Amino acid sequence: PISGRAADLLACTNYCFEAALRLIRPGNHVRDVSGPLQKIAESFGCTLVEGVMTHNMKQFVIDGNKCVLNRPAADQRVDDAEFVENEVYAIDIVVSTGDGKARVVDEKQTTVFKRALNVEYSLKLKSSRT
Repeated sequence: PISGRAADLLACTNYCFEAALRLIRPGNHVRDVSGPLQKIAESFGCTLVEGVMTHNMKQFVIDGNKCVLNRPAADQRVDDAEFVENEVYAIDIVVSTGDGKARVVDEKQTTVFKRALNVEYSLKLKSSRT
């Protein structure tokens, strides 16, 4: 069992995720999501980390066109859009007990490999092509 600030942080993250899950519904807009997340974080004495976005996903595409800024900043803007049925979103919630700015602790490089959709791959096996 945990207690103190760590428990507040985990509870805040859980409530923010549940709120985002309920707000990303058909008919709602992108602009409607970040406000309640900010209020939840403030009620726990925490802050959402800047630069973290929730993206929609498509087949073979990790980061789609629609995205939600969890914590809007002056230098970052996203277009307002409406959530539609049958869209898939990767909900990213990152909460901090500090000022909400990411810092580099280790300079290890992480690489995410994505398929280039505009490139044709010639695969040898028929099962690989399907």
